[in-house]
Amino acid sequence: MKNIIISGASVLALAIAAPGLAQNVSTIDQTGTSNGATVTQAGQNTSDIDQNGMTNAATVDQDGTGGESTIAQTGNTNRANTTQDTIDGLAEVEQTGNSNQSDITQTDENAGGTLGVPGSDPEAFVTQTGNSNESTVTQTNSAVSFDLIASVNQSGDGSKSTVTQSASGAGSGDLNANVTQANGATSTVTQVASGASAINQDAIIDQDGVNTSTVEQTFLLGNSNRYSATVFQRGTGNESTVTQDDVLPATGFQDERLSATVTQTGDGNTSTVNQLNKIANASVTQSGNNNESEVMQNGSNFMSATVLQTGDDNFSKVDQIGNTQTADIFQAGNNVRSTVNQTGGRSNAAYIDQLVGSDGSQSTVTQNGVGATHQNNDVFVTQSAINNISVATQTGFNSRAEITQSGAGNDSEVTQTGNVDLAPTAVSNRATVNQTGTNGESDVMQSGSLNDALLNQGGDDNLADVKQTGIGNDSDITQSGLSNDALVTQNNNGNVSNIVQSGTGGSVTVTQGGM
Repeated sequence: MKNIIISGASVLALAIAAPGLAQNVSTIDQTGTSNGATVTQAGQNTSDIDQNGMTNAATVDQDGTGGESTIAQTGNTNRANTTQDTIDGLAEVEQTGNSNQSDITQTDENAGGTLGVPGSDPEAFVTQTGNSNESTVTQTNSAVSFDLIASVNQSGDGSKSTVTQSASGAGSGDLNANVTQANGATSTVTQVASGASAINQDAIIDQDGVNTSTVEQTFLLGNSNRYSATVFQRGTGNESTVTQDDVLPATGFQDERLSATVTQTGDGNTSTVNQLNKIANASVTQSGNNNESEVMQNGSNFMSATVLQTGDDNFSKVDQIGNTQTADIFQAGNNVRSTVNQTGGRSNAAYIDQLVGSDGSQSTVTQNGVGATHQNNDVFVTQSAINNISVATQTGFNSRAEITQSGAGNDSEVTQTGNVDLAPTAVSNRATVNQTGTNGESDVMQSGSLNDALLNQGGDDNLADVKQTGIGNDSDITQSGLSNDALVTQNNNGNVSNIVQSGTGGSVTVTQGGM
């Protein structure tokens, strides 16, 4: 025997199947004022609630196999709660207008999940249109889990969304969260897979207005891979934090493909991306206004960070630890500042461009190459005028630095430490500094191997200082006009020096070889 209760304008509908057949169905249609509905089902469950107008509230509690719940609320003080402890749970909530709120909690203890088979684990779909929206989706699978899906769509007014997805068991994966918000937006997505060799966590967030977004993705055991997070926000207060990590190290390259993309367009921007463990990738684009960005990557292979902030009160900091690091930063003017730290690896590269009047400019790069061979640190900095300052410090073989500051407050310091390797193509220490005009001053210090330094300064308060110690040395300084000054000290081996000064203060000191 099966109980089916169908009621229009009902306050409570409860459908409980007889133990023998264990199959429940509940359909509730309510129209008009003080609506309320509570459905509790144990067994194979299905539930459908439609509420139209005034103080709506709906609670569905399902326990048993296939649980499925749909709640549609139109107008006024909506609220909806769905709790499912089932296999293949599916929950849908649609709220249109007024004080919306929705809480979905899904728990699946089924061990039979299959990769790529949709519907094998909890799915939740929430659509909230207009007014005070707020949504919480919590999905937990305590065995092997695939295809945990949470989709939240909020348009208009208060927005706010929290999605928490947790899967355990070896080989768990495919945690998917997709949140689209407008106006009041705030969003938090937390994804945790605690089994060994877990795969695939995806979070996509699209926000419009007031913005805030936090994404946390964690694999708790080794050999897990493929995180991804995408955040896109437009207008006003933006702020975004993405944290991706893997608690245990990998064998080989398994802990891999962390990836985060954050795009914030205009106004209060702030972005922090924190990535840990193997083949990280982060791209942050903030277009204008109060930018700030910190990317910290801690892994051992193929890391890359690209930050583009176009204009206004910029600041950017990238910390990378591991091999094959790359950081590319472009901040087009205003109160710019940039710091890159690359340590504990080889093939490090940092390119910093701070262009268009580059207002408050500053740039600091520190690279520390380690490893038996081909440490290959590279720095290219281009700053175009006003208060430039740039410091690059490189340690290890085959370093190279090019710094171009075109006009105004220039200042530059390059320190390189080499000592052999020379890679296949033979680069160990090289520094090229080009500062064209006004306050000048530059300092290059290179120690060991085929050193080379070329300094070009144009006009005004020039000063250049080159010290090179050991093997190939070479130095070339060209200064033009006003307070010139050039000091070169090259010790032992191949020394050569060439200095040209043009006009006013003069003064040259060159010491080569010996003490």
